[in-house]
Amino acid sequence: MRKLKGKRVLITGGAGGIGLCTAEEFAKAGAEPIITDINENALAQAADKLRAFHVPVHTRRVDVTDRAQVEALARWVNDDLGGLDILINNAGIGHSGELIDTTIDDWERLIKVNLCGPLYHVYAFLPAMIARGGGQIVNISSGQAFFRLPTWGAYATIKLALGAFSEILHWEVKKHNVRVTTVYPFMVNTSFYKDISGETLGQKLSMKLVPYYSMTPEKVGKIIFQATKKKKQIEMVSLINDFGFYSRLVPPLADFMSWTSNLFLTAGGKTNKQGA
Repeated sequence: MRKLKGKRVLITGGAGGIGLCTAEEFAKAGAEPIITDINENALAQAADKLRAFHVPVHTRRVDVTDRAQVEALARWVNDDLGGLDILINNAGIGHSGELIDTTIDDWERLIKVNLCGPLYHVYAFLPAMIARGGGQIVNISSGQAFFRLPTWGAYATIKLALGAFSEILHWEVKKHNVRVTTVYPFMVNTSFYKDISGETLGQKLSMKLVPYYSMTPEKVGKIIFQATKKKKQIEMVSLINDFGFYSRLVPPLADFMSWTSNLFLTAGGKTNKQGA
């Protein structure tokens, strides 16, 4: 495993949740975190936490849906800070609701944040990484890419697209000494699920119990850090995601999982919280 001391690591959505916990792991290792977020107040508070590890910390307010802002960010990092070693595309929003109730506006917002946001960052930073002779890109997808469940259709579709892009990119840029890691988190106990309601008793109960069966952002941050340090191609995070992946090979099993999840694990309503 490589040493990360002094490496510049940019983490989008880094002011809270998984992003901040991941940044803390890199700061502990002596890396130089660059955190971006749309929330300036949260960025300032996050920077104070990270500086406690006695490392240089850089912050910048960036709307990941604004290509011009992302390209300006890349110029600042490359020209003023000396370039980027690791890019972690973490920023994202969630959505829960049946497809028939998901509006085109909902789709466009999800695509802009969860897919175009990572694409803008990859295309802004990748050329400089190649020119410098290497680097690493980490894209945070979601286990929902494997569990294509009712009421999570739009979110799962877009996270599946991000995962496919990331896994293919791994093979295409390997020749340039750029490594790409794709991470599929399981359910994480953050504000991501706070505003999601349930329609059936089972659905309401499943949302109430999220803190008890989900992973903590601290644990997921550690997993992302280790996967980055080891330059893993794919990090499944949870054995449950492995089960979801392999269930796709047995259609009756996948159908059964969707049916039971529709009764107990899916929820009504929608949310646009920051998260993975």
